[in-house]
Amino acid sequence: MRTPKGVKLTEKGAKFVEIAQNIIAEYKKIEALSSTNKTVSISFIYLSYILEALLKFQEQGFLLSDMLRRTEPFETINDVVCQKVRLGIMPVYQADLNGFAEEIKQYNLQYRMLFESVQIYAIVSKTHSLAFKKSISISETLEYPLTYYTAVLEKSVLRNIYDSKRSLKVLNRDELFLVLKNNKHFSLLTLTSNSKNPEFCYIPIRDNEFKMNICAIFLSDTTLAKQEIELIEFLKNTVHFI
Repeated sequence: MRTPKGVKLTEKGAKFVEIAQNIIAEYKKIEALSSTNKTVSISFIYLSYILEALLKFQEQGFLLSDMLRRTEPFETINDVVCQKVRLGIMPVYQADLNGFAEEIKQYNLQYRMLFESVQIYAIVSKTHSLAFKKSISISETLEYPLTYYTAVLEKSVLRNIYDSKRSLKVLNRDELFLVLKNNKHFSLLTLTSNSKNPEFCYIPIRDNEFKMNICAIFLSDTTLAKQEIELIEFLKNTVHFI
C-alpha cells in the first residue's frame, strides 16, 4: 500500500513476508543439513580415545572444523551455548546424570548418550597397597590422595573427592603416570583396549554411581546434520571399553 511516506505493508502483506522469511529459513536449514561439505565442530573434555576416534573419522574423508579443542566442563557447555561449536562431548558420572540433564535444560541444551554405564577403574602403581585387588569400593580409596587431569562437573556429587586438600590435578596423562609411579596416589579412569599401561594395576570400582556416561550435547532447537549423526555413530562403533 502506497502512502505519502512511501510503501507500507498491509496486514496481509506483512503476513506474506513473514511466511516467506520462514520458508527461506527452513530451506537454508535443509540446505545446510544436506551439504556434503559441512564440517563438524566439536568441543570436548580431554579424552584420548575420543581424539583418536575423531582423527580416524577425519582419515576416512570426513571434515572436522578447526574448532576441536580440549576444555573444562563449563567451557564445553559455553562453547555450545554460544554456538562456537555444534557439538560438545562430556563424561558424566552416573551419580551426576540426573542433575546434569536438569542443568543443561537451563541453557536450552539436550544430550544424546554415546556410551552408557562404562566401567571405571582405580589405577595405582604396582607397589601401592591396593595393587592386585580384584575389585574395590570407592570408600577403600579415600585414605589415599587422588590425582586426575579430567575435571568433573561443577555441581558433581563427587566434588568432595576431587576437591580434597590431598588431591592433585595434573595437565595430562604423562604427568598423571609420573605422580602414580612415585607416590601413593590413585586415579580414576575408563579403559579401552589401547589405553592400558602394563606398568600399573587397574582395579574395577564396584560402585554403580561411579559408572561413567559419555554424552554429546547440542542446542535443543538444533537438528543434527547428516555428518554429525554419522560422527556419533562412528564414535559408538570405534571406541571399545574394557
